Amino acid sequence: MLISDAGPRAHRRQFVISRQPFLPDEDWTSTTISNEFHLSYQRDLPVQVLEQGGRSMMLLGSAIALAPGAGPDDLAGRFARIEWPYLYPDPSALLPIHYGDTPDGPLVTSSPSLAAQLGGGAVIHREIAWSGLNWTPPPAAGVAGIARLMRDQRLAIPTATAERVDCPIRPAASVTAARDGMAADLTTLAGTLKDRAGTTYLALTAGLDSRTLLASLLAAGTRFECVTQSFDGVKPADIEIAGRISRHLGVRHHVIGPEAFDEAALRLWREHGLESYSDADDAHLIPQNQYRFLGADDTLVRGGCFEFGRRFYASRFVGLNFGNATGASLWSRFEATAPHPPTVAALDAWLDWRRRHDDGLDLVDSFYLDQRAGGWLSAVEHGLDMLPGRSLPAANCSRILSALITPPEPDRSDGRLQRDVIRLLEPGLLRFPVNPVGFGDRAVRLLHRTRDGIKRRIKRVLPEAMVRRLRR
Repeated sequence: MLISDAGPRAHRRQFVISRQPFLPDEDWTSTTISNEFHLSYQRDLPVQVLEQGGRSMMLLGSAIALAPGAGPDDLAGRFARIEWPYLYPDPSALLPIHYGDTPDGPLVTSSPSLAAQLGGGAVIHREIAWSGLNWTPPPAAGVAGIARLMRDQRLAIPTATAERVDCPIRPAASVTAARDGMAADLTTLAGTLKDRAGTTYLALTAGLDSRTLLASLLAAGTRFECVTQSFDGVKPADIEIAGRISRHLGVRHHVIGPEAFDEAALRLWREHGLESYSDADDAHLIPQNQYRFLGADDTLVRGGCFEFGRRFYASRFVGLNFGNATGASLWSRFEATAPHPPTVAALDAWLDWRRRHDDGLDLVDSFYLDQRAGGWLSAVEHGLDMLPGRSLPAANCSRILSALITPPEPDRSDGRLQRDVIRLLEPGLLRFPVNPVGFGDRAVRLLHRTRDGIKRRIKRVLPEAMVRRLRR
C-alpha cells in the first residue's frame, strides 16, 4: 500500500545516490545512472531526462526554463542536475547536496537525516535558536564525514569530491537592462504556472519581494490566490496591507491562523531535517498546521533570494571583509554565547574556500548567497518538502540574481530595481505602502539592537565563566 500524500511526510521529495538502491518503502523507486551507481528517490520528487547537444542531462527537483532550449543559467527554481559523472547545484544551492565517502562507498543525498542514517557518521548537535545563527553553515552538514556542496562547486559522484566551477552571477550591462530582463524573466516564470494542475498561491505580505512576484503574476495573466500566515511575531501590516491589495485586485486572500500545537508534526520535522535550522516553521507554522491550505497539486510562490539585491548583511558586517573576517568574528555578529567549535570551523572553512575562489562578490553578498540562501533558506525549503504541493522560490535563477546586483549600492539597499520592475509591470501596486514601520515597531527594533549590543559588550569584557553564570 502506498502512503497517503494528504499530510506531512518525512523524506518526501528526497533522493539518494549510492552503489546500492535505497528503497525504504514502496513509495521510493530507483534507476541506474552508471554501471556502479543508482539514483533512488521518493516518487514526489520531479525527475526528468533531457537531451542537449548530444549529451544527456538529468534534472532533479523543480526547474523552470525561462527560454526555449534553456541552458543551466536559464533555469529558475530549486533543482540539481546530473551530467555524468558530475552533479551540479542550482544557483544558490537551494536544493541541498550532502556528500561523503562512507564505508559503503560514495554517498550523495538531498537529506541531512538520510546522510546521517546511511553515512554512519555522528550527528553534530548544536542548540539552534531562531534569533541567532539559525542554520548549519555550509560546507558543514551537521554529520561527521559529510559535507555540503556550495553553489560554485560540482560534485564528482564516483569519488565524492567537490570541484570549483564558474558561477555566472555578474551585473547586467545597465540598470535598464537588469529591470527589463528581470521583469521578462519573472513574467515568463509566472506564465508557466497557467497550465499546472491545482491552485497557485502567492505568499503575500506588505514586503517588496512578494509585491514583485504579484506584479509578475498579474502581467502573465496567471490565476492565483493570496495567502498570509498569522502567528506570534507577524506584523499586523503584513495582514492588513495584503488584504487591501487583494481586495483591490479582486483576488481571494486567505489568512491562515494557528491550530493547536501538534508535537507529532514537530517530531516529523526533526526526523526529516535533522534540526538543521530553527525559524517560524518549527516554532509555529508546521506544528500549528499553517500550511493546511496546500493540496498535492498546488504551488506556493515565495520570495526568497530577493534580499540578495538589498545587501541584507551590510549593517551586521560593518568593519568586516574577507581580509579580516574569521569564523569566530562571524559567529559573534550573530551570537552572544561562547563559540561552538564545529560551527566556527565550518565558517572558517567557508571563508577559506571563498578567499581561494574569488567570484567578484564581497563578504556581504557572498555570505548572503552561500549562507543565508545556501544554508538557511535551503534548510527552510527542505523542511517544506515534507508537505503536499510544492514551494517555488522564483528568484533563484542566475539571470535574476545577476540583475539584482546591478544597481549602485545605495539603490540596491532601497530595493530600487524591484520598485522599477513593479512600476513597469503593474504600477498601481506601488500605491500601497511597503513594509510600513510604526512607532511600536521602531521601539522594538531599538530595544533589540540595544539588547544585542549589551550582550556583545558583556561577552567581550567579562570572563566566560561569569557570562555563563549570568545566563543562568
